[in-house]
Amino acid sequence: MSGPVHAAVLVASALIVAISAIAQAPTRDVQIAVLVTTGLVIIGLYLLACRIWPYAKCTRCSGSGKSRSLSGKKFRDCPRCKGTGRRRRIGRRLIDRHSNR
Repeated sequence: MSGPVHAAVLVASALIVAISAIAQAPTRDVQIAVLVTTGLVIIGLYLLACRIWPYAKCTRCSGSGKSRSLSGKKFRDCPRCKGTGRRRRIGRRLIDRHSNR
């Protein structure tokens, strides 16, 4: 992992450990607040990862960009990724849709 990403993962894990310690409190309101905060942190880290790495492997062609013909002897470009082997992640699509408004 790179430096900033490694630091973000360490901070997130420390935050989750601290939150789990607070979650031992007997009140239900505190437990709900901890769960909501943890969910928001996880979503934030996912969106940060989508910002840094916007593409993932195409699931149909497994990142090769090729798919076989019906006979199985010839190759053609994957229709889903159009031969690139990559697809935009869902979080990146949300970021792009929000930034275009």
